[in-house]
Amino acid sequence: MKIAESAGITRVLANLFLPLTRRLFPDLPPHGAGMQAVCMNMTANLLGLGNAATPLGLRAMREMAAVSHKKGTATNSMAMFVVINTAALQLIPTTTAAIRIRFGSVSPFDILPCTWISSLVSLAIGIGFACVLGGRGKRYG
Repeated sequence: MKIAESAGITRVLANLFLPLTRRLFPDLPPHGAGMQAVCMNMTANLLGLGNAATPLGLRAMREMAAVSHKKGTATNSMAMFVVINTAALQLIPTTTAAIRIRFGSVSPFDILPCTWISSLVSLAIGIGFACVLGGRGKRYG
């Protein structure tokens, strides 16, 4: 992820995610460090890089806390981030596949359709509840 950040790949991905992340994190500046950290975390999770996603998630939370007007209180964006991070939609669930290989699975990736469907459903429900319970925050731009 550090290489991707240095090469500008994370900036490109952040711009691709921007229409979605602007709606999900309305109280973050669209091109700020917080939004970039959120996008990097989402990218790491999508690629199944859980170990890389954890420090990126912590960085994203620090950046969100830095722009928060209520110090010491979780913002709606922080709550939304926890929901998205917990659902952890993964295109390639590498950890689960590795466990299946370890225990002798002949086709460790045959779980992909079920994993994608269940992750999308839990993500949609989580985002829906976070939006309903959180209301709207201040919008930038």
